[in-house]
Amino acid sequence: MRQATLRSIWITTALLFFVFVFNMHSATQGTPFTLVTSLPFAFEHNGNTTAVGYALHGLRAIGLFFWAIPFLAWLHARREGGSAAAAFPFRLLDIDPSSKPGITVQAIAFLLLLMVPFVSAWHFWGILAERGRVCQSDLAMPCRDIWSRPADSSGLWDHTYRLTDGTSNNGPSYEPSIEPMLTLVMLGIAVVFTLFLLVEMYRSRARSRDGKLAEV
Repeated sequence: MRQATLRSIWITTALLFFVFVFNMHSATQGTPFTLVTSLPFAFEHNGNTTAVGYALHGLRAIGLFFWAIPFLAWLHARREGGSAAAAFPFRLLDIDPSSKPGITVQAIAFLLLLMVPFVSAWHFWGILAERGRVCQSDLAMPCRDIWSRPADSSGLWDHTYRLTDGTSNNGPSYEPSIEPMLTLVMLGIAVVFTLFLLVEMYRSRARSRDGKLAEV
């Protein structure tokens, strides 16, 4: 895959994911401000879902898909020569990523497209841990926290369990204990690839510096 194509895929994916995470984050705060795309689908909140529901959807998406963004950035950095800023795949217009304005742009892009999802994941996790309650269709069954499986013989992933804010038993399907564990594992993978990216950017900087010294 050519570097330009890889950059295009990364930038498109990262920006769309940022829009989704931003809107899910805004929805948990009850703010009417959202980012709208011109795609056939939109990442907007409608006010009919509780903050716990938005937090669950946001955390699910981050856990399932976000790892691909630092992975693609790391892949680009491994194949790209030049400075550390050039190794990061974001490009804005014709700005040289190695220039002072380019480094500023790359730093902002890194914070928005890689760090913001992690901050949102922490935010979503806090909402689930503090307000999330696992309920069942039977109102007589007590609601539990996100880690505790209700004392019931229901099978896995059978829509028996619902995650709510505790005011009702109507919420998104949820698998207690197992789902948060899988989400944390996937977030850990995303963290690892982000660290790999930083290491590769540092190595790219070192290679660039050594090449300049060799020319001298």
